[in-house]
Amino acid sequence: MTIPPDPTAGNTATPSFTTSPSQRPQAWTERDGTPITSAPADLFSAPRTEHLVSNGWTDVQAAALLDHIGREAFHASMDRDFSKAWRKDPTTGESTPRFYTVGSPALNRCQYAVMTHPQRSAVLIIDIDKPSHTPGGTVEALHPETHTALTALHQRGLSPAWIGINPLNGKAQALWMIDPVYAAKGHTSPNTRLLNVATAELNALLGGDRAFAHQFSRWPLHRSNDPTAYHWHCQHSQIIRLADLIHEVRTMNPQNAQHQARKPEQYASGRERIDAAQAARKAAQTLRELEAELPTTAELAPAASGIIDGVRVIWINQHRAARDETAFRHALATAHRLRAQGQPLKDAKIIDAYERAYNVAQAVGADYREPDLPPMRDRLTMARRVRGYVIQGITNPNTSGKTSSNQTNSGRKALATMGRRGGQQAAKRWQDPAHKDYQEAARKSLKAANQKRKIKGQTTRARIQVFVGDFYTQLGRLPTRKEIAAEVGCTPRTVTTHLAALREAGMLPE
Repeated sequence: MTIPPDPTAGNTATPSFTTSPSQRPQAWTERDGTPITSAPADLFSAPRTEHLVSNGWTDVQAAALLDHIGREAFHASMDRDFSKAWRKDPTTGESTPRFYTVGSPALNRCQYAVMTHPQRSAVLIIDIDKPSHTPGGTVEALHPETHTALTALHQRGLSPAWIGINPLNGKAQALWMIDPVYAAKGHTSPNTRLLNVATAELNALLGGDRAFAHQFSRWPLHRSNDPTAYHWHCQHSQIIRLADLIHEVRTMNPQNAQHQARKPEQYASGRERIDAAQAARKAAQTLRELEAELPTTAELAPAASGIIDGVRVIWINQHRAARDETAFRHALATAHRLRAQGQPLKDAKIIDAYERAYNVAQAVGADYREPDLPPMRDRLTMARRVRGYVIQGITNPNTSGKTSSNQTNSGRKALATMGRRGGQQAAKRWQDPAHKDYQEAARKSLKAANQKRKIKGQTTRARIQVFVGDFYTQLGRLPTRKEIAAEVGCTPRTVTTHLAALREAGMLPE
């Protein structure tokens, strides 16, 4: 596949080669003229350099990437306003994606494109949101931890094929060329699930954004004069096997709890298995209750919990506060609180919480540093990440946010079978005269529970009747269901049920 060069705008990081690999010059050179003595013998061999390179990319490398993805057009966007990437039919009102042909000047100007699909993916993309605040757009501008991890992968022959770096703050996106994985529409497959595992492992190793939607990502072949556009550097055109990648990443990061193999518990009997499952459920419930009580405890004892003006400040040392970490944690806690209250997770509310926490941390722990709030575009990205974490139920971004059961698939099936058989035996005992003691004990507890619910319902109905009567006497009208629910502390549906019963009994004004 031949990519026609754009005469008006080009990738300024590297001159474009139009020759075939066999006609390539004997010695490639860096931009400063230094010869590269360890260039790969052919286009598709593993990288032979000891470190990552910042040589931009060539037309030959671009053609190899496009040929591997195997598409003639891409759903793309010029900028972050993705609404422009859709066409709306004025007659039907239906929206269709806006596609750009490979090699067209319009696609060259796009900064974002959709390169993966739930039914077919030929690349693996990781969004690395660790800023180094080092400008330049070179590989050396990456966050030191990210650069170290990518270099270790590179030395194992499994580095990303393409690395794009934000020229302003050092954030990045990494792209691996993989064997294409497929799945039927609306379903997954073993290969797509393996891709999800590889993505999770790389996110844990590189500090990637787990809320990355894997839809619009940075377009590596972007050509324009936009100074904020990512600088892309092609390392190689090697196709990686997902199994090899997962194995090496787990070898590099064996201490991660996600990577440690969990040995299934062995139980001597079914009763022991049931008791273990009940104990795990109670422990998880207790943990949730404790987490729910933590904000209240912190508010009651702000000095002991490190809370200043309602913000839990995280300290690097005695005099320096972690401003970004404090702001992000406070924004995440605020978003969880909004979701618990049933309020929408608006960008403005999340960003306001972030800025307020940042200013508090700056006021108490600046340590002679000037304020350095991220630009609004990064704050909008932060709000998107926070929403993703809240929807997934993640309270700590460094952990999965979910408790995992120690039961295997066979163990869960055994529990379901025992529960079903236990229910069948219980149903038989209800009809067996020999189990009269069991029936009387069960009816006794059931009668007490029903009596408690009945009294509670009568109390709620009486409170509704009193509130409606007082409201009507003072204002001359009946209150709405929402007003009654807010006053009594129940749901509008419960209010509807009690109002219908009161009207039928003639206890409400007409």
